[in-house]
Amino acid sequence: MNVGPDANSRLYLERFLLVLGGLALLTALVLAPLSFLWLYQSGDSGVERAAEAQASGTFALFGSGISQDFIEYKLMLYKAIKPEIVAIGSSRVMQFRGAWFRESFLNMGGVAGNLAVLRSTIDAMLKISRPKAVILGIDFWWFLPQWEKDPHETARLASGTYNYSFANLKKPWEWLLEGKISFRQLGAPILGIFGKGFRADRFGIMAQQTDDGFGPDGSWYYTAEITGMKQAPDYQFQDTLRNIGNGSRAFYHADKGQAGPAQSHVEAFAEIWCRLRSRGIQTFVFMPPLAARTLAAMGQGDYPHLYRLREAFLECGMDVADLTNPALLGSDDCEFVDGFHGGEILYARILRALAERWPALLAYVNMEKIDAIVRDWQGHALAADARLTKRPEIDFLGLGCQKRSRLEGKQ
Repeated sequence: MNVGPDANSRLYLERFLLVLGGLALLTALVLAPLSFLWLYQSGDSGVERAAEAQASGTFALFGSGISQDFIEYKLMLYKAIKPEIVAIGSSRVMQFRGAWFRESFLNMGGVAGNLAVLRSTIDAMLKISRPKAVILGIDFWWFLPQWEKDPHETARLASGTYNYSFANLKKPWEWLLEGKISFRQLGAPILGIFGKGFRADRFGIMAQQTDDGFGPDGSWYYTAEITGMKQAPDYQFQDTLRNIGNGSRAFYHADKGQAGPAQSHVEAFAEIWCRLRSRGIQTFVFMPPLAARTLAAMGQGDYPHLYRLREAFLECGMDVADLTNPALLGSDDCEFVDGFHGGEILYARILRALAERWPALLAYVNMEKIDAIVRDWQGHALAADARLTKRPEIDFLGLGCQKRSRLEGKQ
C-alpha cells in the first residue's frame, strides 16, 4: 500500500516532535538537575555561601564564571564585614590587601565603571554601615563625555545575577563545548562522593580551576596570568598600546578643542567626594599608575583629561594624589599585570605613599608589613602565599623581568 505525500509529512512531523519531546524530557530530568547541582557545588551560584565563608575568616576565593558584575557580591561581603576602612573604585583598585591594615578592611574595587555607578554603590554601602575611612581610586577616562554622557544620573545596581536561570543553567554545557571544562570536571558533583570533586574553599569555576578570584578581603588574585597557567591578555602591553593608537576603550582620545576633563564630570565627582566627607568619613583620593610604556605612548594632546585632571580637582578644592607615573613610587613595568593595572607590590607602594602624604591614613596602615612585602617581592606582581598557590610567578608579560621561585629564600 502506497503512502501519500501528506501522510509522509505527518509521519515526519510526528517523529520530529517525538524526538524533540524526548530531548526536552532529557533536559528536564537529567541535564537541568545536573547543571543545578554543578552550579551549586562549584560555587558559581553560591555567592551567599562564599561571602559567609570569607566573612568567617576562611581564606576562600570567589571567582564565578556566570557574571562579571561584582556589585551584588561585594555588597553582600560588605554587609557581613561592616569594615572600618574601604578601598573603592574600578578594577584598578582591586590589589589593596587586607593584611596591610590595622583595622577591618574591605576592597570594594571592581564595582565602579563610571561616576554614576560609583555614586550609587557608595549610597548602597552607607545604607548598610558607615566606614571610618575610604580610599578612592579614580580613572581618568571617567571624565570624558565619550565614556559617560550623564555623570549625574542614578545608576541601577545589578542584583540576582548569580542565580539558576535558564541562561545560567546552560553555562556548564557551553563551557564543555568551548573546552573550558573537561568531562571529568563536568562530573565533579558525582566525583565528590569519592572525595574528588570541587574544593570547599573555592567558589566559582575560575577559583576552582586556576585560583583566580576575590579573597576574603575583597581583593582580586590574577593567579592564572601571573603564574603562566594562561596567556596574559596584554602580553608585552600589545593590547593597551593598540588601544592608545586607535583611541579606543579606556584610551579614548579627547575631542578637538577639549582642554581638560569635562567640567560636568569633575563637578559630579566633587559631589561624591562631599557626600563622603559630610558623613564624617575620611576620604583619600588617588589616580592609579599607568605602566611606563603606556605613559610614553600617550601624547598630552590626546589625553588632556589625564594630564590636567589633578589641576581641575584643585580648582574645586579637592586634594588628589596623582600617582600616574610609577617611577615616582620606585616601581617599573615588571610590577604591572597589564598596561594599566598594577600588581600587588605596586599597590603596597601606593598605600605607603598615601599614608606618607596624609598622616590621618597612617593610623590605619601597618607600615611594617608594607615595607616587608615591597622589600621581599619588588619586581613582582604577586607576593607568595601558600594558601593561594604554590606556583611561582613567571615573566608573564614577556618584558624580560627577573622573577624568582617561591621556594627561594627572601632577597
